[in-house]
Amino acid sequence: MTKYYFADTIRFEKKAFQMKKIPTAFLLVCLIMAVVVPAAYAQEAEVERLLARGDTFFEKSEYKPAVAAYLEAAALSTKSANQSRAYFGLSLCFFYERDMAESVKWLRKIALVDPDKEISADFYPKPFVDLFIQVLQEARAKGTPTVTDAPKQIPPVRVESMEPAKTEGRPRTFETPVSLPTEIPASRGLLGGRFELSVHYSDWSINLIKGIFESTLKDELGEAIQDEINKKIGKTYAGLVKGVFTPNLAFDSEGSNYGLELRYYVRGWAGTFSLGLSFEQTNLKFSLVGTAKQDFTNGSRAEAQASAIIETKPFSTNFSFRWEFGSAEARIKPFFVFGFGLAPLKGTFSYAYNGTYTLGQAQESIEDAQTKTFPQLSEDIDFKIPELLVIIQIHFGVKVELYKGLFILGEAGIWDGLLLRGGLGFRF
Repeated sequence: MTKYYFADTIRFEKKAFQMKKIPTAFLLVCLIMAVVVPAAYAQEAEVERLLARGDTFFEKSEYKPAVAAYLEAAALSTKSANQSRAYFGLSLCFFYERDMAESVKWLRKIALVDPDKEISADFYPKPFVDLFIQVLQEARAKGTPTVTDAPKQIPPVRVESMEPAKTEGRPRTFETPVSLPTEIPASRGLLGGRFELSVHYSDWSINLIKGIFESTLKDELGEAIQDEINKKIGKTYAGLVKGVFTPNLAFDSEGSNYGLELRYYVRGWAGTFSLGLSFEQTNLKFSLVGTAKQDFTNGSRAEAQASAIIETKPFSTNFSFRWEFGSAEARIKPFFVFGFGLAPLKGTFSYAYNGTYTLGQAQESIEDAQTKTFPQLSEDIDFKIPELLVIIQIHFGVKVELYKGLFILGEAGIWDGLLLRGGLGFRF
């Protein structure tokens, strides 16, 4: 009897222990549901608000803010019905913006979350309905559809709301009719193209055309000093014969460039190749500073502190090609640019020097300062400075998307010189 009683006691205690555990687990589950369920409900409530906001913008034909609202809703929602609605809104917005590649992209997403979705030509433009049916049918058949043959004739249609309110059995339409193209392109052609407007600023570190001006500066400065010595000293000391001329001049260059550029992407948002037209103001300055010494055969010499400066500010028109690497959706894209341009080459040459002429114990001061235009300089030194500057552009760079369509750009390369460039662009 004692053994039986002891066993029963053990069984009773185990059941009591298990009964104590059940309420604790139940309470934990209830607590989790009390936190998660309201949070999920609040999240989908925010999704509904964003979808309604997108619908409102769409009804006003304000497609860009509508796209922003639908994108945010799609990213936030976990319900397939709301995701389908957001994707549908995105597809319809891009359809009316004639961006067929993006429209098809979001239709394919509908096929993933809502493959049985159907729409009617009574509520939406027939070209869009045809596209919708084609993409979803291909999705069901292949899994990864592609747009092949599009309807050839599309009559002008009126824009209808995504979820039109019916008035006497008819869908609500907007006051402004929208005429669609007579074809729906499979990819972004001319109708799907996008422009990018940018501003930039550049700075030189080493200039590759400095050799022309460096030689010119040294030659002109030396000739100017020698000519001045002959004029001044020759009046007092006749028969001077020039000996060795020793310049000790340091060359320096600096430049900046700023401009406005308009680029065209043939394939719109999906494009990575573009054509660019830019207008640029360039400021170039080349200088020589140092000492110059002229010896004469009679033992006399002239020494002077000298400086010479060439300044030019050409305004150029440039045409360029740009290739971006990576997918169109990437936020960071390396790119390569090749281009050329023309600019009138006008500017001034100025020099100044002061020093002494020494003959034995006698000394005489010499100095001069003068400014010449490029044509005048060409005549004096018998060197033809070109009137037109041909610009060659070879750049490597990277662009970073800050927001939809808004980019910052950084470049390094040759623009008739080695330069660094930064800019801000917006594709629209």
